[in-house]
Amino acid sequence: MNSAAIAGLLSVVSLISAFGHAESFDKPLHKKVLDLGHSLYLMQSDNRHLTVTCWYYTHFMIKERNEPGLKGAELLAIAPVQVGNLPKCAKSLQPGEKEFTEWNEEYKKFVGWNGYFGGVKRDLVFLERPDGDGDGAIPFAVFKPDANSQIFNDSVTLEAQGKRELNFVSATQDQIILRYLRVASAGCSIPKLGESCWSKLQQQTGLTQFAMPKCTDYEGQEAGKAASVIAYQVETKLYPQPSTRPLGGPIRCYPQQ
Repeated sequence: MNSAAIAGLLSVVSLISAFGHAESFDKPLHKKVLDLGHSLYLMQSDNRHLTVTCWYYTHFMIKERNEPGLKGAELLAIAPVQVGNLPKCAKSLQPGEKEFTEWNEEYKKFVGWNGYFGGVKRDLVFLERPDGDGDGAIPFAVFKPDANSQIFNDSVTLEAQGKRELNFVSATQDQIILRYLRVASAGCSIPKLGESCWSKLQQQTGLTQFAMPKCTDYEGQEAGKAASVIAYQVETKLYPQPSTRPLGGPIRCYPQQ
C-alpha cells in the first residue's frame, strides 16, 4: 500500500472515531402530531394519513404538514415561542408563523421550500429535499429562523437504511462545525478513463493527496460506462461565512444512476 493510500486509510479511521463522539441535532422540548385523516391522494387500501407535526424548541416551533400522497411536505413553517404564548399546532398557517421559502428562477419569485424538516442545531434549521438526483445523496439546506435566509446548502450521502448522517463536532454560540459524507461526480468513468477522470475529481474536491479509488460498477456490457460518483469526508464551518474542506479520501466509489 502506497503512502497516499495509507494516509487516506488513517484519515478515515480517525474520522470514524471522531464521529462516535459527535453531537446530533438538538432534541425538541415537546413534539405534537395531529392526525387529519386519510389522504385524499391515496387509494383506500393505502392507510397513510395526512398529518401535522410540530416540534417545540426554546425559541421557536417548527411545523410540517405532510401529505403522504405528495413528494415533499405541503407546508414547512416556523413560529416564535414567547413566554406565556405557545404557538398553536394547527393545519393552516397561523398568525406569526412564517413559511420556509426559496427563490424559484422559473417563476421569478419565492415559493415554499420543497422538502422536509431535518433538525435544529442552536438557532439554525436544517431542511432536506424529498429525494436525490441519482448520485446516492440527499441535498440539504441550512436556514436562519427568519425562514427565508438560507446560509448554506450541500448534499449528504445516504447511509444504511436510508439514514442521513450529519455529525456536529462543535456547536457553540460562535461556531457550528459539522462533518458528513459529501458526493462528487466529474461526469466521467474512473473504471474506463482511470487517472484522467480521477484528476478531474481531485481538482473539483481538493482531494489532491489521495490515491485513485477502486470503483464498483455495473457488470457485463454496462461496466465502466456510467459516470463515477465518490463519497468523501468533509468538514463545514458555518461562521462567519460557510467554508468546507475535505478530511479524507473517497470511502465509496460507484456509478451514477
